[in-house]
Amino acid sequence: MKRRVSLLFAVLMCAAAVFAQSYQQGKILKWAIEPREHIEGTTYNQLVYYIQVGNTVYKVTRKGLAPHGLKPDANLSSGKVVQCRINKDQMFIPGEKGKEVKYAIIGEESQ
Repeated sequence: MKRRVSLLFAVLMCAAAVFAQSYQQGKILKWAIEPREHIEGTTYNQLVYYIQVGNTVYKVTRKGLAPHGLKPDANLSSGKVVQCRINKDQMFIPGEKGKEVKYAIIGEESQ
């Protein structure tokens, strides 16, 4: 019985390690309101953040226009260090209440 409990515990610990979200430290370099093409000939302004993670600067934005609009998030001011994780073409940053906020990566540049 002890062996089964130990084995179950080991399996659960391995599974937790595999599914753990690995955060990296990033720095908000700046934010800007930039035009973005929506549909042929139609453009709109969008809020874009420049976030440096290691030697890469990511250009990210939130999808959609509302409710965040063109007002920068309070926890993403220039010069601030943030924890973030990257998954394919998305960056996740904990919001003010601790819940992850999803940002689309629309560009990146290595330095």
